[in-house]
Amino acid sequence: MNQLDGYRELFRLSIRIPDWRSDLGKLHRLSEVLFIMVVALIAGAQDCEGISRFGRKNIGWLRQFLTLKHGAPRHDMYLRVLAAVPAEHLEGLVRAWSSALRAPGALTVDGQHVAFDGQSLRGSADRAAGQGPVHMVSAFLVEAGFTLGTLRVDDKSNEITAIPDLIRSLNLKGATISSDAMGCQREIAAVAREAGAHYLLQVKENQPTLLQNIKTSMAEATRRRRPGEAPAQLEKHRHVDKGHGRIETRVCALSRDLSGIEKRAEWKDLAGIASVLREREDVISGKTSREISYYILSNAQATAADVASLARNHWAIENGLHWSLDVVWGSDAHGIRDRNAAENMARLRRFCAGMVKQSVGWGMSGKGVREDCAWDPDTILRVLAGEVIALERLKVAPVKYRKAKEAAVTRKRK
Repeated sequence: MNQLDGYRELFRLSIRIPDWRSDLGKLHRLSEVLFIMVVALIAGAQDCEGISRFGRKNIGWLRQFLTLKHGAPRHDMYLRVLAAVPAEHLEGLVRAWSSALRAPGALTVDGQHVAFDGQSLRGSADRAAGQGPVHMVSAFLVEAGFTLGTLRVDDKSNEITAIPDLIRSLNLKGATISSDAMGCQREIAAVAREAGAHYLLQVKENQPTLLQNIKTSMAEATRRRRPGEAPAQLEKHRHVDKGHGRIETRVCALSRDLSGIEKRAEWKDLAGIASVLREREDVISGKTSREISYYILSNAQATAADVASLARNHWAIENGLHWSLDVVWGSDAHGIRDRNAAENMARLRRFCAGMVKQSVGWGMSGKGVREDCAWDPDTILRVLAGEVIALERLKVAPVKYRKAKEAAVTRKRK
């Protein structure tokens, strides 16, 4: 896909959303407003005021693609659009954008890991009106760093009811879904299997009987066997990480013996239980900490190494998506009180974050890509085309490597 193809696809698909406004007095086409919002967010805008400033400052560049007969829209126009466009329409548009603007096969979920988790949009809270923040649940394709879909949690509900609905709305056949303890529910496990996906769910105190059963079963499996006693059906995987001033050791134990799990038939296709022990040692102070987590899984072919990887990579949705949205994309700082507007802005941010992430190349970061887009708007077209943006590599080798090479040559001559 070349640069103009990315723009054309973005604009062409935007026309699909019905414009609810009367033609009388309408100054800006809905597709133009949506286009400016996307490119401005990619270029570093944090809120509707920033989007408006981007439009005014780059109106000459924008007129290569848009009419803008009446100039760039004001910030209140963007707010009105976000508040008025039905959430399901924008969700469908964002999914269409994602499919059209990604490389073929980039969003394939077969054999991939999809993490589910929720995030509160703190800027949407209105204490004076007694209104809490909007809460969104996301399905995050871990390997690609891209959000497959989002769903707003009803104000009188929670993630437990939202996750099954989000799973049903996506094609997750062949994937493995993961969730934190809140998502450890029989319905979620059943819906995942009905969708053709496997599950790995963390078990905590919200499932007290299941948690106690797993603890007892794992303790029995890991104890020393008596002479003549059959060996335990247990598989282990150990991994050590060193960095950031600490040494972290993770030991995953996987058991397929479900005899100690009460009412195991209620968990659809339950195939194994697992524990992950994490030990962290501070290399300076010498202090150590230990924590152990428990899981259930449906994939009978999964190994202990697979479970360890899935358990660790689940938190990519926190570190790679939610943290980035809060800190880099200014999600919490942008106060939008209208519930629909806050929800729609969250969707646009997630889409733009995924597009920027796919363009991060050697020596660059998401922040660096956005800065390049702000300084040179043509770079936005490269992002929309899925082009990887990297720093130019130095033609001269770094000093320390050049000196090492010279020393090696000198030794050889001697």
